[in-house]
Amino acid sequence: MRAYLSARAEGAHARVALKRVFKMETSNDKLERRLYSHDLAPLPKEMDVIFKTMPDQVVRPKYTEEVTQVVIKAASQNKPIVPRGAGTWGLGGSVPVKGGISVDMTGMNKILEIDETNLIVTAQSGITWKALADALDAKGYFLPCYPSSAPSATLGGWIGTGGTGIGAYKYGTAGDIVRDMVVVLPNGAAVHTGDRYVPQNGGGPNLNWLFIGSEGILGIVAEVTFKILPKPEVLRPLSYSFDHLSKFIPALKKLTRTEVTPMHIMFSDKLHFDYLRAIGKHAPEVGCMVTCTLTGSMESVDREEKLLDDIMTSAGGKKEPKELAEHEWAERNYEFRVRELGVGAIPGEILVPIDRFGAVLEGTEKLIGQLKLKAPIIGTVADRNTVMLMPYYLTDEHKLVASTAAMGFAKRLGDLAFENGGRPVGLGIFFAGNLAKYRGKEGAALIRTIKDAIDPQGIMNPGKTIETGTRFGISIPAFLMNFGMHMMGSMKRILPRDKIGERELAKLKK
Repeated sequence: MRAYLSARAEGAHARVALKRVFKMETSNDKLERRLYSHDLAPLPKEMDVIFKTMPDQVVRPKYTEEVTQVVIKAASQNKPIVPRGAGTWGLGGSVPVKGGISVDMTGMNKILEIDETNLIVTAQSGITWKALADALDAKGYFLPCYPSSAPSATLGGWIGTGGTGIGAYKYGTAGDIVRDMVVVLPNGAAVHTGDRYVPQNGGGPNLNWLFIGSEGILGIVAEVTFKILPKPEVLRPLSYSFDHLSKFIPALKKLTRTEVTPMHIMFSDKLHFDYLRAIGKHAPEVGCMVTCTLTGSMESVDREEKLLDDIMTSAGGKKEPKELAEHEWAERNYEFRVRELGVGAIPGEILVPIDRFGAVLEGTEKLIGQLKLKAPIIGTVADRNTVMLMPYYLTDEHKLVASTAAMGFAKRLGDLAFENGGRPVGLGIFFAGNLAKYRGKEGAALIRTIKDAIDPQGIMNPGKTIETGTRFGISIPAFLMNFGMHMMGSMKRILPRDKIGERELAKLKK
């Protein structure tokens, strides 16, 4: 790893020396610190008995050098450091478990350089994906891959969770488009993980991938350089309706074995659209909807559309009007609008092989019934081999019983994925016990060895990913955590059915 030079004379990368005195924004206000004690899924206050979710201090750096200063100071005091983007994830990855310093990266929101000659862009990690995409669009370029939460998710946050999203089917995941990152390690050293201009092939281990998906336990991503592409001549969304999501599966299997390569494939079931209409949004009345977005030249897109039409209609799909397809594409970043009901939408995310899609879909619907949920199923096709399913249900996650029941649902959904050759997405606080299932016993041990080598003090985002830590400095054993999560699911089976949203749905039937 090349040490980061704070005074690099590379155009927009030029920096003042570390000796400069920065006036970093900090806060010790209790109310403000409380805002950093949760992410997308707020934790009930009873969890504070186990976890110290409120940070002792919040800092908002604007430069990489300031991040370095924060980390060096924290290391000297042996204080936990918790990197945070926009908090749009729901597994507690940016939530403290031992207090410490919450490093809010959203102040690092500048584009440092758009290199049109080499087709790369370098930006600070706290900028949102949408802000970066809009700036590129204005110059005639686009990001090949970005999250569905692009309006709020930051570059560093999504990279830290692995980055499988919109565009992945055709262009690869976020990790595939990363050229280089500047990462601040737990000892305060800022290092480059790659090379801005060439791929990381044949130069030793690819260090970009050491940090992609590491959930912030190895360092703080401060800057990122991505590959970009010229905007395609045509971007054309096409929507097809089916009686049920299971009816789409034969078409999908056929599609993945053809030359047709959509940029993105997303799907939603009937209940998802019912909820949208219940909150007054435009939504079709269909059994399920599949939207495939094609990109390329006019000639190539026209050819792929004809092939796609044949694949979908021969499997029983109905091609929907152009206006509906364009509406679905415009809504791709807002799949959880149902939160406008004023409640939480608890998602579960799993990746499964396409050949097990049918079995997992059936198992998911069975699980939803057993736990007495009303849970829409949405998802995407990640690549030619993999489907991402994201069932969600409405609940009041501020309440202890509702929150623990949600964890039980996510645990059983993850188990279903494992049983079918897949896995849940992410570890965070509550699913760190899955690490050995993800990587095997030896792989999990290797990851812990890497963590210990890079972070011997154990101060970088402690209590996550490789362990479920507590405010008392001890970790909850994986077997005990998994057993507890399973029991939470059992509890949901005997609790009364959640009725959130039923009144709104009932209005649709009148």
